[in-house]
Amino acid sequence: MITRRLPHQIDPAPALVALFALLIGTALPASAVPYLESGYGGQSPWYSAEINALGASGGAAYRGGFSTILNPAGLGAADTWRLDAGVGFAYHEEERFVPLYDSFENYVTDQSIASNQRTWTETGFALAGRLNLGDLPLGVGLSLADRYPFSYEFTEEVRDPDVFSDPRDRILEERMQEVTGTLRTLSFGIAGEAQRVALGASVHYAFGERTEQRRVRDYATDDATGDDSFDTESSWDLSGVNATIGAQVMPNERLTLSVAYETALSVDGELETTTYAAGPDTTVIGEADHSLEYPARWRLGAAIYPRNDPRTVLTVDVVLTGWEDDLVDDREDLADDRRTAPRYLQDVVDVRVGLRHEFRGGQELNVGFRRYDSYNDPEGGNSIFSAGTAWPVGPGRLAVALELNKLQTRDVPHLFDYPDDGYVVPDEARVDDLRLRFGVGWTQEF
Repeated sequence: MITRRLPHQIDPAPALVALFALLIGTALPASAVPYLESGYGGQSPWYSAEINALGASGGAAYRGGFSTILNPAGLGAADTWRLDAGVGFAYHEEERFVPLYDSFENYVTDQSIASNQRTWTETGFALAGRLNLGDLPLGVGLSLADRYPFSYEFTEEVRDPDVFSDPRDRILEERMQEVTGTLRTLSFGIAGEAQRVALGASVHYAFGERTEQRRVRDYATDDATGDDSFDTESSWDLSGVNATIGAQVMPNERLTLSVAYETALSVDGELETTTYAAGPDTTVIGEADHSLEYPARWRLGAAIYPRNDPRTVLTVDVVLTGWEDDLVDDREDLADDRRTAPRYLQDVVDVRVGLRHEFRGGQELNVGFRRYDSYNDPEGGNSIFSAGTAWPVGPGRLAVALELNKLQTRDVPHLFDYPDDGYVVPDEARVDDLRLRFGVGWTQEF
């Protein structure tokens, strides 16, 4: 038997937490992403401590309001109102290497030429519950989450290699490239369940802004007319709508199978660009409407419930995304610039595995693993290891999660050209990315 509170007994605290999460979720910057994914957004956004600890799996399970994203059919399992809110902190480290040779042109080692470290903050919010409409009970959900974060930052100083320079190691150039913003989705879903089959659908309103700045300060040129300094800034407001339909089938009490299809997302908006060149002392301002297409994706999932008590649950998802055929960008400047244009577009197979064990005291242990290749590089393999725990606290449940993401890509073009005088640098570099994320989440049913 399920007992429910009367309306006058409902605690207003969850509503206040939900409002607070909604406000900070639209204000805080998104998670950092590798350089290759800064143009179209990262492939592993932060949802919640619970979901990310389980390798972002759960298409065949119930994930509260976040089921609107993973598989709206999961909302059919909602029997009470549930609030999820949390915050994550990300540390991103990028190291760039080029091969080093001796005087006989024999390879010696890879030499680091640039290193950058940054920290970022991210949030997630979701609400789900059940509506009893006579003989047709429906599960509903609402979520606000990052879908494609853009944030990336690179800074570099180029110093004079001449040992007789005055002053020694004088700065020739200061370079900076910074991308900020994220494409978030506000999602609403609905689902029904009958005879071990659940069907659901959700609609996603995507919105956000992508800003980019590329700047070079030239200190090597004394003549103002030869100054190569420049500053380019762009701002792109994005919005669009897409949808997800899904189904879950439970052949028996030990197994649930799922499938979900998310339609392609088309976002468009006005792109404003301002370019200042110090040599000719000119400023060029441009405005135009552009669109960006994100591909459709299939999510196949399974949840396995072994015969043990307390409960252990194994969730496995395979996400298929057709970047190679569906990705379209009508910005000519992006297509023509090898530093920002996708060099390789490939379909992505994203495998996610999560294992949860519940202890008798109500505590949970969550571990996960995720593996996928970058859509922008056939050799850009991402491996994500995650773990977390959750335990009852007062009227709700507190969850924490830790996630480690490592990525290595080769033959990546330099963001800026190096001077010809005194520098012998290959055209491309090896880039090692490390991202460490820690998150805290709160779940409450009411």
